[in-house]
Amino acid sequence: MNYFLKTKRYTLPEPSSHNAWVGQPVTLNQSNIFKSAIDVKQFYLTLGLLFLGIASSFAQGTLKGNVSDGSNPLAFATIKVADAKAQTVSGLDGTFSLSIPEGKHLVSITMIGYTKVDTLINIINGKTTHLGAVKLSAGNELQQVSIKGMYSSGERKAIAMRRNSTAIMDVSSTDAIGKLPDINAAEAVQRIAGVSIDRDQGEGRYVTVRGTPSQWSSTTINGDRMPAAKTSGDLLGNRTVPMDLLPSEFIQYIQVVKAITPEYEGDAIGGTINFITKTSPEKRTIRVMGALPYAERPNDKLGYNGSVLYGDRLLNNKLGFLVLGSVNQRTYGTDDYEVVYGNQLHNVTTLDVRNYQGTRTNKGLNASLDYTFKPGTKIYARGYYTELLDNERNRKTMHYFDKTTNNAVLRWNVVDYYFKNYGGETGIESSLNSKLTMNARAAWYKSWAGYKGPTSAEKNNRGYYYGNWFQTVKYDNLVNIGGKDYKFLKGDGPEGYQGDDPENIQTHFSASTPYNPDNYYLDRFVTSIRNITESDKVAAVDFKYQASNDLLLKFGGKFRHKSSNYDYRYQTWVYKTTAAKAYLPLWEKEAFPANNWFPEINNAYDNLKFNYPTEQSFINPNSIPSVAANLTYTANDATNSSYAAGNYDATEKVGAGYLMGEWSLNTELQMVGGMRFEYTANKTNSYIYNDITKKVSPVSGSKNVPAVLPMLHLIYKPNEKTDFRAAVTRSFARSAFNEISPTTRVNPNTLTITLGNPDLQPTFSWNYDLIGSYYLSHTSYLTGGVFYKSIKDAVYTQSFTESQTVDGTTADFKVSQPQNSDNAKLYGIELGYNQKFTFLPGFLSGLGVNLNYTYTKSETTLDDRPDEKIGLLNQSPNIINGALFYERDRFSFRIAANYRQAFLVEIRDNSGADRYQDKDFHLDLNMSYNFPKNITLFADANNLTNAPLRYYHGVKSRPEQTEWYSARGRVGLNWSF
Repeated sequence: MNYFLKTKRYTLPEPSSHNAWVGQPVTLNQSNIFKSAIDVKQFYLTLGLLFLGIASSFAQGTLKGNVSDGSNPLAFATIKVADAKAQTVSGLDGTFSLSIPEGKHLVSITMIGYTKVDTLINIINGKTTHLGAVKLSAGNELQQVSIKGMYSSGERKAIAMRRNSTAIMDVSSTDAIGKLPDINAAEAVQRIAGVSIDRDQGEGRYVTVRGTPSQWSSTTINGDRMPAAKTSGDLLGNRTVPMDLLPSEFIQYIQVVKAITPEYEGDAIGGTINFITKTSPEKRTIRVMGALPYAERPNDKLGYNGSVLYGDRLLNNKLGFLVLGSVNQRTYGTDDYEVVYGNQLHNVTTLDVRNYQGTRTNKGLNASLDYTFKPGTKIYARGYYTELLDNERNRKTMHYFDKTTNNAVLRWNVVDYYFKNYGGETGIESSLNSKLTMNARAAWYKSWAGYKGPTSAEKNNRGYYYGNWFQTVKYDNLVNIGGKDYKFLKGDGPEGYQGDDPENIQTHFSASTPYNPDNYYLDRFVTSIRNITESDKVAAVDFKYQASNDLLLKFGGKFRHKSSNYDYRYQTWVYKTTAAKAYLPLWEKEAFPANNWFPEINNAYDNLKFNYPTEQSFINPNSIPSVAANLTYTANDATNSSYAAGNYDATEKVGAGYLMGEWSLNTELQMVGGMRFEYTANKTNSYIYNDITKKVSPVSGSKNVPAVLPMLHLIYKPNEKTDFRAAVTRSFARSAFNEISPTTRVNPNTLTITLGNPDLQPTFSWNYDLIGSYYLSHTSYLTGGVFYKSIKDAVYTQSFTESQTVDGTTADFKVSQPQNSDNAKLYGIELGYNQKFTFLPGFLSGLGVNLNYTYTKSETTLDDRPDEKIGLLNQSPNIINGALFYERDRFSFRIAANYRQAFLVEIRDNSGADRYQDKDFHLDLNMSYNFPKNITLFADANNLTNAPLRYYHGVKSRPEQTEWYSARGRVGLNWSF
């Protein structure tokens, strides 16, 4: 369809004062201008002019205002003064500032999917003209059709931010998030192109961008790094934020910035995931939501979910506030079997069969306050508090096929994981003069991870608590090689050996020594105490200077002080081997909690079900007098334990500054470039355990790292539908605290030694991006792009075997230490297609699709594998997101699919032993119906395909871990008034 410019002659009235025209709408019978004459600039101007700026020699004034949809601010709306060749976009809070020559002008305010507003203004030299609040009504600017529905509104906002941003980014808004069955930030962000997530108990937790390791992306909240405390040993200290802490209700926008500009944090090789929390609305807003969660896996507890939002503006709209509280309790059940293999023969050494029963409870509070002293100056404060309590009960039996005694182990785990993340910021935004604006702020964030149980322990000694019981059994279906018995799966082992099918790995108990649960006897009780704390204190100031109509300069600085502390201790109550054994019948029993255990593999492990001890009968080790009399108690920490020597106390100071410019070379071409500099100073205190002297000694390490990060973007828009972008940027990733900690941690039980590496270098990357987009309408577009990353000093954990003597026993220990690899590269393509079929007749006009595809490939080499090309960890070659939705009148329906191909997660002795996460496919659904009086009935469903989490050992025919969660969902009501 072609559109032609239609003009209407009009005459400006003579005003009685300089404010007489402000806010007066002018009706113009015209449509969008798709292409204007190119004002060709001379290209001999150097990039240095971008930063020097040229003060205008003409008389100028300033136009200010804010744009909203009547309820919430509209970010990235376009404010254009055609005759002055001046243009800007609104900020995240809807405000804008524009320098304009003195005189009378027509201002056009537009945003894709909203009706354009044209306003007459009069600018006085050296003065500021305040346009006030400008409301844009939903509609199609080209076709003048009213657009209804929450999904369309969210898409309009997100696409406008994507189009008008100077960085290369994808955006999702609160309205679109609310139409998906995503309960936390991780699940909400997975819908964006190039993004994938890792799950815990079936729920999203960690995020990966463009196939890079999760710690290579910067996770920020309102522009500041979020602290990242967590209890997982493999992710300890590595800056990966557990995003299931942040409820999706808190989020106004999600920005996934894939090619940053200098004002963003520089440690963002994968990209920056910025969560912008909700702030005060434009008018009184009250929303109440209540829902009942549902989980198909059996659990005897009922969950609940609810939230309340209240926001308003008072004191003649000068004071705005918002308060949002939420709670979400849901139950889960998980069936899981895990297999351990020998790294050389790939024989099965251990089969671990588990059942999880749990209740997860999220609680959160989000608050915002702002006060406008005068037009152009306001102070603000905003903060949040979130917590996640995961009451997990894990019953499992482990069978060691390479041991001859104590080879069947019953472990009953009582774990109350407890996570907290909270903080906030306060600041001032002010126009210092007609050209210069400032945003100064201070922020503080803290994250803590530990345990809230068991209740029988003192608060300081609560942790991961478990009881261990042993018995000795004999296993059949083993093969003797060199005088030792081995177990293999089908396809492995010597010729003629019939191994188990990978989907049905059995213990094969011998009839000569039958398996009897009553024969389990107590080995020990253990409380593993891990308290992890991270906090960030931030001070930052940002300036914007409108050097001319064509040149906007931005500059600023930030200082961040981070502290990270890992406190690991453990307590053991060991049952004396010389005493009479304490068999399982001594403890009070309860039925196994899952009647239907592993239905996906035909209840293959029903032979391992039996009545377990009740939780209350053993969470207090001294609850049975006859058992307590034979228990030996020890408390172990970094002063007396080789294993607890991994404790560390780290500080990190980061000073950063940047200078950049946004230069409109002509009406079609914009150049954005500049430099960011970050200086990082780390110091880590830890311990080394000497097995000979049995003493622990403190040790310290420090490292200072400068980072020079130049960046250049070119944005070419030949018309209002077409957008091409190219970027060259440099970014980096800091090493994890546990990696640079100068520690040696020995675990004599697993025969492992973990070493830190204070000399570890951070990872740097040159990033090259090229992307093009064609916008079909306000909510529809096609996009495609390519990217390439040249990476230096990627970090891998490398392992080797070494003979060590620990506690008087000599054995082969597996020693692991993080090392920098050779140079690496990562490249790929991204494709996207959003389409709402509004042009179809009748009810079909409510149909729409959302598709995106990402392909990535990476490779590097390791010192101990010089002839192999190794991919980066967590880099999935193919990621596909797809959604089919329908929205018409009061009804909305959406079914969303996510596919992620298998990928490497751990490097081991050889490629046949490396650990991979298998492919997965998730299908989610949302339906809603809007009743009168703003009442919405909705239903969500997740994981309709019952997709398992599966890891494998080198090849897919050797499963290492397989978990099933089944489907989950909720039904509820939203009420807005």
